[in-house]
Amino acid sequence: MERLLTGLAARTGQGPFVADQTGAYHLRIDGHSLFLARQGADLIVHSPLDWQARADAAGQREVLRDALEHVTRWSRHYPQALVLDENDHLLLEARLEFASLELDELERVLAAQVGILESLKPGLQQAERPPQWTPTLWRP
Repeated sequence: MERLLTGLAARTGQGPFVADQTGAYHLRIDGHSLFLARQGADLIVHSPLDWQARADAAGQREVLRDALEHVTRWSRHYPQALVLDENDHLLLEARLEFASLELDELERVLAAQVGILESLKPGLQQAERPPQWTPTLWRP
């Protein structure tokens, strides 16, 4: 893990990465938060999407369907998937086999993560806003 993080820090011009209390490493790339953490034999790269599934909100199903379609297109080339955390917050996650992971592959996955985040977030943010239309009154 140290070899990958040291190489990544050198390539990106950042200082050494330090793990938080949970053992995850936080990266900030183009304004997006990415977290790297070991989980068994895998390295998990995940990013919060600042969107929570709510059963009572209308239109949530359509938003989730659009997001799933979007990530499915990317998943043909990259390991990203949509997941819900324990608090029903939506995350973009990539699971990588740590034993065979090279720095170049990690960089490709991080770049893909940022690209997917940049294309997903506008749709999710739009869904969080109330409709911008106002009802019109019909007068005879």
